[in-house]
Parts: sequence; structure tokens; C-alpha cells
Amino acid sequence: MRLVRIAVTPSGAPGPSLLGGEAGLPVRYGEGHPALRCVARAGSVRADAGDVPAEQARAWAVGRQWPADTVHALCAVLRSRGRTLGVVTFLRGAGRSAFERADAVYAEGVAVRIASALDLAAAVGAEGSEGSRG
Repeated sequence: MRLVRIAVTPSGAPGPSLLGGEAGLPVRYGEGHPALRCVARAGSVRADAGDVPAEQARAWAVGRQWPADTVHALCAVLRSRGRTLGVVTFLRGAGRSAFERADAVYAEGVAVRIASALDLAAAVGAEGSEGSRG
């Protein structure tokens, strides 16, 4: 599956997801990236920088194309009607604890809602375009 970054949420303070400058561009994740592993297994994947010095943690995050202050990640697959639509990634900085199983369960619920909304939007868009041709 080729992944394309659609939206990002600002790092730091909570806020709405925004179309970033990289929206719509294919993301070239390296082999073993948590998002790719998530798609391959069709399930959530947790990852963290581990107990390493700050400079190594920054390199870990930047190497995965995440904000430099990221030390914990959770990727959940977006699936609807038996199809994989993509991945949603949740990130945490050093001030937060690592993602636990309860976080993964919550993220999977969020992923189902996102996937359903994307699938419905695509279906409505397809129907709308067919109706206008008709």
C-alpha cells in the first residue's frame, strides 16, 4: 500500500487537524516503519524511541518523519468494509507515558470512525459524480 499524508495535527498544544504543506504527497517510509507494519498486519502497532539519550530519540523520530520531540507512537489501521484505507498515527513527547493496550483499543475505535467517514465520503462523492453525468 502506498501511503499519502492527508492531514496533521499541530505538535505541542491540542488543535484541529490541518492540511499541511505535505498533504497529498506520498510518504516514503523506510522499511520497518510502524505505519507500514500496521498495514501489513491490519492491526495497531506501538513503537517508542526507548531509553536513549535525547539526541538519539530525536534522530529516531525524524527518521520516521515525525516531529523531533516524538518518543512514543501508536499507529492504527483504517479499515472499512474489508478494505485498508490507510493509517492514523498518534504521537507523544517525552512528557507523556508510552502508549498502553488501553490506548491502542481507544485508537482502534477512533480509526474505525475515521475509516467509516472516509469510506462514506468516497461513496457519496462517487454517487454525486454519477448523478451529475446522468
